[in-house]
Amino acid sequence: MKRISLEDVKKIQLDILQDVANFCENSGLSYFLAYGTLIGAIRHNGYIPWDDDIDIAMPRQDYDIFVNEYNKKESNFKVIDVAIDKDYGIPFAKVYDKRTWLDEFKYRKEHYGVFIDIFPIDGVKDEKQIKKIRTFNLLLHTKKANFKQRKVSKIIAFIFLKILLLPFSVHSIVKVIDKMSRKYPYGSTPMSGSICDTVVGERAMIETPTFEGYIMHEFEGNKYRIPQGFDNWLRRIYGDYMQLPPENKRVGHHDFIAYWKD
Repeated sequence: MKRISLEDVKKIQLDILQDVANFCENSGLSYFLAYGTLIGAIRHNGYIPWDDDIDIAMPRQDYDIFVNEYNKKESNFKVIDVAIDKDYGIPFAKVYDKRTWLDEFKYRKEHYGVFIDIFPIDGVKDEKQIKKIRTFNLLLHTKKANFKQRKVSKIIAFIFLKILLLPFSVHSIVKVIDKMSRKYPYGSTPMSGSICDTVVGERAMIETPTFEGYIMHEFEGNKYRIPQGFDNWLRRIYGDYMQLPPENKRVGHHDFIAYWKD
């Protein structure tokens, strides 16, 4: 297999993003640039220079329609989600290029290629809900983790926890996270957030009107939707997101090598 350069990985990601955005616009579905991609749009009009992924978010009702409908069209791109693939081990969707394959270092092998992430936005009752979901996400990451590029202390902890988790499948843990995230429908609570993968913990929770409306903003030469409350959302999660981090923190998030399939 031929290895794909980081520059070409980004080109594939941008093609996927454009295809997803076109599909959503044509289908009347809401979507927004999210997380580091949103920061990149506001601060750089494109990728954060040292970043290597694309994130978008959708209100849950739009997310479910997208997951159920996107694969019905002919395309090199495919959406994958726990609702349509029992072997998928992540509580949010990815859209990936079927012509590619990834070798990810720190977790079990998944059957997808170069991708962008699609996060659902759900209603949130309180911080207690988020803490419960975060606990199950920690169990999920432990269940999926391998021992590559990890310290000895972490390997020992992983072995102990993996033994305790033997009775539970990855799919069963993801389904629990999915059910807990969906407990309060989007729009039914004063607060909302992308809580199925709570890396940012309680900071994921923000006022629902943040996502009620959008503006178009440039990202790598094209314009995409960002939430009207983008500033509050980013400040809630990151603080002063316009301030560049120290140079030693300017690194990409994903550990993988991408290949074209034979």
